[in-house]
Parts: sequence; structure tokens; C-alpha cells
Amino acid sequence: MTIYQRPAFIRALKKLPTREQELVRQRARKAAEIIGHPHLHAGLGLRPFGRYKEFRVGLHLRCLFLLEGGDMHLIIVGTHDGVSAYIKNNG
Repeated sequence: MTIYQRPAFIRALKKLPTREQELVRQRARKAAEIIGHPHLHAGLGLRPFGRYKEFRVGLHLRCLFLLEGGDMHLIIVGTHDGVSAYIKNNG
């Protein structure tokens, strides 16, 4: 599975401290590995969020992504409220 980063994701990621940026990347790789293995999802808090999926990056950050053509497309990273606002504004 290839992991792609959409422009909004890249902009949001650059605003995070370096340590959190690396944690987001680690969690994205882990999420890509466990997709399709529901018994492993609990550690990442992987769950559906509308047409998107979401995983946790620590206590306060969430990462929204889509699965398209067998690949992961990282959409946005932010707080729960930020992710919810993104979905509300971008369907």
C-alpha cells in the first residue's frame, strides 16, 4: 500500500512540532499495515468517520484518510474538532 499526502495534510503537518510530525508518519505507516485486520485496530483507534477513516496520533491529534485503489491518501491532521470541521466543510 502506497501512502500519499494531500496538500491540506502537508500544510497541517508542517505546523506541528518535529516530534509530532514524526509520530504522525509512524502512525500512518502502522495504520497502512493493519488495515483489514480489525483485531489490531484498537491500538490506533482506527475507525470510520463518514466516507473517511481516522486514526489517533496521541491524545489530541487525529489523522483523516481515504482508501482509494488500495492506497492510503492522508487528508488532514489536527484535533478532533479540526477534523470534524474539515469533514463538515468538505463533505
